[in-house]
Amino acid sequence: MKKFNTMRRAVLAATIALTSWTVQAQGTYPDKPITLIVPYTAGGPTDVAARIMAQRLGERLGQAVVVQSILGAGGVIGTETASRARPDGYTLYFGVNSMAIFPHVRPANSPLTFSPNDFAPIGGVAESAHVVLASKSAGFRTVPEMIAAAKKAPDSVSYGSAGIGGTTHLPLALFAHRAGIKLLHVPYKGAAPAMQDTMAGRVSMSTPGYSASIDEAVKAGMVFPMAVTSAKRLPFMPDVPTLAEASGYSDMVFPIWYGLFAPKGTPPEVVAKLSGELKAMAAEPEYGKKLYAQGNVAWYIPPAQLGKLLSDDINRLGERIKASGLKFEE
Repeated sequence: MKKFNTMRRAVLAATIALTSWTVQAQGTYPDKPITLIVPYTAGGPTDVAARIMAQRLGERLGQAVVVQSILGAGGVIGTETASRARPDGYTLYFGVNSMAIFPHVRPANSPLTFSPNDFAPIGGVAESAHVVLASKSAGFRTVPEMIAAAKKAPDSVSYGSAGIGGTTHLPLALFAHRAGIKLLHVPYKGAAPAMQDTMAGRVSMSTPGYSASIDEAVKAGMVFPMAVTSAKRLPFMPDVPTLAEASGYSDMVFPIWYGLFAPKGTPPEVVAKLSGELKAMAAEPEYGKKLYAQGNVAWYIPPAQLGKLLSDDINRLGERIKASGLKFEE
């Protein structure tokens, strides 16, 4: 009997706690600062987009949205931390399409402790693309020329990335498989050093996410933009073809998207409120200009659509990685 009463009190306590979160969500949420976990380096494209969103979201909510960078394992550590946070609306997660890669790049002896599909989607924030850059000393300036060079001398064409299995690695790795060529992958500890070595001619190519710094390097003649990985040409680089256009392979599309998520179990009232704010923000000209200046287009999709996009990307990338035979052991 004593054991039964103890269990009943535990259930009652849990119910009260859950009810208090719901009441809070319906009433005064938010009544304190919100933490936004970003799983990538401060100052990088993801961090910059997150801070623009966080500032405006905080202004609309009347509470600070504080960015917390949690790095490691190509974004896995920050994502795992966010997945374990209390689902009360006060810890949010700034997700990138790299979430769809996580399940496919972990070694068998170190599986993920979470599923990207377990997050509560809130809404889309922005979208952009990677730019396939060639070094001025690469010996080619177009995708067809690059393919010809790689076929002539396998592994002579190198490309730098921010690390094995990341979004700056996969586009060219999967492209090489599709085109039947062998490229030499050179992993770095970030996209910035990979691009620096491209500009210096130490590697033939790299695929950083678009930023204003790419335009500067192009204008200086240090690199040549061969293609962008989005489905449509970027408004920032209208004369640069998509990778699908440049290669003739229609399936070579690797966009960048950013979305806001919350830990699974976050009250639906909180998700709905935050999603509504994102939708309103996406229609604000000044907010759109700030994102655009950093190489992003403001982009809103509702929770269900964002969840489906992530799930579809997980399945699509899984099939493509399996078919390519890519291995991700360090």
